[in-house]
Amino acid sequence: MTVLPTILTASDFSKSSTLALKRAASLALDLNIRLELLHVVEDSLLDHFFQPEQKAREKSRLAEAAMHRLREEAEREMPAGVEYRCRVETGRAFLAIIHTARLVQAGLIVVAAHGRHSLRDLFIGTTTEKVVRKADLPVLVVKNAPRASYRRVLVPTDFSAAAGNALAAAMTLAPDALIDPLHVYTLWGGEYLTSPTIRDAAQERYQREMRSKVSSAMTDWLRGIETGNRRLKEHIRQGRTAALIPKVAKELGVDLVAMGTTGRSGLSHVLLGSVAEHALWQLPCDLLTVRPAGFRFELP
Repeated sequence: MTVLPTILTASDFSKSSTLALKRAASLALDLNIRLELLHVVEDSLLDHFFQPEQKAREKSRLAEAAMHRLREEAEREMPAGVEYRCRVETGRAFLAIIHTARLVQAGLIVVAAHGRHSLRDLFIGTTTEKVVRKADLPVLVVKNAPRASYRRVLVPTDFSAAAGNALAAAMTLAPDALIDPLHVYTLWGGEYLTSPTIRDAAQERYQREMRSKVSSAMTDWLRGIETGNRRLKEHIRQGRTAALIPKVAKELGVDLVAMGTTGRSGLSHVLLGSVAEHALWQLPCDLLTVRPAGFRFELP
């Protein structure tokens, strides 16, 4: 099992980020690792109201106040036995989160699932979405209050290395959980068969063949991953991946979904989104996203 060196969690002092802090603290306690607690002072508006010297003093004042509040929150919410350190940075929130995660050599970033509040959020994305898109580390997006360690984890897979990394990360974060690998496939071409009798027979045969191929692919994929004696329950479904992942998560009552993500960027990604970002808003549970090996976002 992979050992995480450090967990970084970001707080903006909202109720949602308090849930993220509690989950991060629970993981740090369970895994016996250190927790870094970060607050970012967004200083983009200071340029419009202060001269350079005044801006420096105001930034220092805001950072000092934020550190005081962050320490109070940590003392109030942190369970006994967790080793932690508080940090305050200034700048754009998602950039500061990624930079700090690299600086402290974190193995996981934990953030809250804040909702979209404006048209700008819809097209440009929230801080959480930007961290999920750009961080080269696994990102845990917390949506629910932690009541216990993760007990059941859904791992959607396309049989890629990225999905394998997500499975490995899930086994690390939830060492005692039941793991549910899920593959969703689509049947193509059935609508072009004219006769209902022929169409039904052909689709049934095609579906049997597809399920057999997918089942074999699932077996081969799992064979290439070190799962030890972990409890796994495989699932194969037909349909649309983005729609079925939240549906299956709800059916199984999982408390975490772990997904490998691609490294796409650009306008098409902003407008169309990805399966992981769709799941971020549709899932009833927490979401863990894991980048493929070699992904790297260049900080400005």
